[in-house]
Amino acid sequence: MNTAHVLLHRFYCKQSLARFSVKMRLRIPQKFILISLNLHNNRVAATCVWLPSKLEESPRGLETVIRVFHRIECRRHGAPIRHLRDSSLEELVTDLSRLERRVLKELGLRTTLCVRFKSEVVACGVIYAAARRSGVPLPEDPPWWTLFDADEAGVQEVCRVIAHLYSLPSPQYLPV
Repeated sequence: MNTAHVLLHRFYCKQSLARFSVKMRLRIPQKFILISLNLHNNRVAATCVWLPSKLEESPRGLETVIRVFHRIECRRHGAPIRHLRDSSLEELVTDLSRLERRVLKELGLRTTLCVRFKSEVVACGVIYAAARRSGVPLPEDPPWWTLFDADEAGVQEVCRVIAHLYSLPSPQYLPV
């Protein structure tokens, strides 16, 4: 939760609370209340809770995080807890996945390697890229990355992403 708090705080250091409100809005269809995680509402908070669960050693599925936020808001407003419809859940999963990239971008991360791969795979990719660039041979029999529980495809993908990052222009910072 501490990491989620830091991510949320850093996101709002750069983004407007007016554009990305932290409050949830309620839609009242017929006789029960459906909590709507709207892009301009509580999706940033849900994303900031989900992201650290992937970064740290306590992974939680995005659907679990969405359901927990839904239950919290239902209880907060004294509404009966209803299950989210599959269509609503799928839409929220898609939107929060997109927002995850937005949060990472706002935090200055230009890649999602840290959430796509285990840290060991990213480390092996960086070692491999550095060794290849400086001409240092690495053991191949057995493959050295197997000592770190990494697979060759993951190491190669990390190298491709790193090479792509070096081909991009440096970010331009604007004075605030």
